Amino acid sequence: MPFQAVHDLKMHYLDQGDPDGTPIVFIHGNVSSSVWWQYTLDRLSGLPYRLIAPDLRGRGETEGPADSWTIETLAHDVRGLVEALGLGSVHLVGHSLGALVAIQYALDYKPEVRSLFLLAPGWVAGDMPAEIADPARIQMMVQNKAILKAALRMTAANHPEAGWEVLESASLRQQDAASYRTPVALKQWAVAQRLGELYGIPTTVARGVNDTIIPESVVLASAQGIPNARYEVIEGATHSPNVEVPDTFVALLRAHLERA
Repeated sequence: MPFQAVHDLKMHYLDQGDPDGTPIVFIHGNVSSSVWWQYTLDRLSGLPYRLIAPDLRGRGETEGPADSWTIETLAHDVRGLVEALGLGSVHLVGHSLGALVAIQYALDYKPEVRSLFLLAPGWVAGDMPAEIADPARIQMMVQNKAILKAALRMTAANHPEAGWEVLESASLRQQDAASYRTPVALKQWAVAQRLGELYGIPTTVARGVNDTIIPESVVLASAQGIPNARYEVIEGATHSPNVEVPDTFVALLRAHLERA
């Protein structure tokens, strides 16, 4: 279980695959952790890639403060890990909140990004609906874990019951401070007008065909805003194809990496 000192964090990360391979960094979503990438890492481990999946600030096994971060902070944290591990330029794969972190990373460190794979990216124009950011709603889920568990299950509705407890347990390690901070950070983040700066980075944007968490119009805002981005719809999945239909997801990711 590797850890790395990164800024004010003791950051936990998964590290699999070829130590000398081309690095891919996987960035998980909100109320999630690196464990949600385990199916993907296992399916890629025999290929010439080094596979790195960190736990973001306030989540999973990562230790450190989580009460005042921004999307820029999370991208800076991931960059700190990349630098500490000496990875150089990397492919970035992000899911939901992690897809937004990947976009910010690419805006901040474009020369160090080989490609982007954005799975179910959220709002890029600071226009997340107010009801999602309602503090009372967030407080209710933080205080009542049964409600939080039910909401979490909806993000991967097509995942079988077998093995779900592992993902759920890892997700519930999220610090309450991170839960309260997330909607604030998302409302503050608006980069739609900057997406053109990502010209030249091979990009795939994808969503599950039955995703009820992020509307298709929101995902398309990233797909249409990033020059020459490829848009894919994944059958048999809702918000989390990486854990619902992992074989299909990895086949799509491998095709993206080959094109990139």
